[in-house]
Amino acid sequence: MKPLGLGYQKINMCPNFCMLYYLENAKLTDGRTCGNSHYKPMIARERSLIAHRKLKYFSITPRLQRLFISPKIAEHMTWHQSHDVMYWVIVHPFDGEAWKHFNSVHPQFLLKTRNMHLGLCTNKFNLFRSFAAPYSYWSVIFIAYNLPLRMCMRLKFMFLSIVIHNPNSLDQNIDVFLQSLIDELKQLWSSGTLDYDVFRKQNFLIKETLMWTINDFLAYKMVSSWRIHGKLACPYCMENNKAFTLTNNGKTSFFYCHQRFLPTDHRFKKNRNDFFIGRVERDVAPLSFSSEELYNVVSEYDDIVFGFQFGKQKFLGFGLIHNWVKQSIFWELSYWKTNLLHYNLDVMYIEKNMLRTFSTWLWMWRGRWRTTSML
Repeated sequence: MKPLGLGYQKINMCPNFCMLYYLENAKLTDGRTCGNSHYKPMIARERSLIAHRKLKYFSITPRLQRLFISPKIAEHMTWHQSHDVMYWVIVHPFDGEAWKHFNSVHPQFLLKTRNMHLGLCTNKFNLFRSFAAPYSYWSVIFIAYNLPLRMCMRLKFMFLSIVIHNPNSLDQNIDVFLQSLIDELKQLWSSGTLDYDVFRKQNFLIKETLMWTINDFLAYKMVSSWRIHGKLACPYCMENNKAFTLTNNGKTSFFYCHQRFLPTDHRFKKNRNDFFIGRVERDVAPLSFSSEELYNVVSEYDDIVFGFQFGKQKFLGFGLIHNWVKQSIFWELSYWKTNLLHYNLDVMYIEKNMLRTFSTWLWMWRGRWRTTSML
């Protein structure tokens, strides 16, 4: 792919994952926070320095530019502007409230019909269907939402951006790996890049915006920086939830927390027998933060040192009044604080994990029943 201008860039990084040797830090010999060496000790026959770790970064700009080289694809790159909005029915992200809100806040971005709207996905996968830890990889993939629904979710329109080789969970250090990507997204939003539209036979300036991220619940905690364990695990209710601890095993349960989201006149709210015995639910759903209010909250948690060497750092009140561990790097995007929706959950992947857990439990229960009956 390199002769086509679609190669990748190798970026050296600290073995402790505290920083990238990138831009102004490219010539540093030691990490700024951990002090670990940039390069491995040289052997007698080696003629060049070898970094401890390298990050493979695939620039998204040339990959998105090539969408306008094919006349058939370039014709559909403005489909989202000519598409009729569907009220009460969502057939494309264009019909959602988040997209409409973005258009109302940034009308200048809407004037250029070829400006691109992107979605970001990240998750961990295992090579060769092996569950051995040394073969774990993290990938960051982009989706172009300008295309019609029958095209935008096809494999050839999903672009790999970052490949991270790390057998352990990236946890809060994922921001270090995303730094080069965020810098490119900021440049594409502010100044854009020149491109040529083969279908319309004209040059134009293309700009791009990141609409949201898509993850399963485990990866959600890394991109959003909200921990999903304990009584404050729910990212919607946050500290206003009604989670409680089970008496026998000490596990946290959210079983009776869903009635408050029903309408006030719903019959289930007054049901004393089938839900929480002897209790009538009178509370309503908690109010959600606006983007500006959420930014004011997370801006208090930006003082953090990255790197596995420093372990998990907790701010005052963690687990009691909040579950924030840091300010996510996505807030560096100037338009991120105006987005109505920041993070999406991959419902299909979550359902698959739940069904897998349920089938395992059912298999264990049936085996236990058979053993008991034989005795």
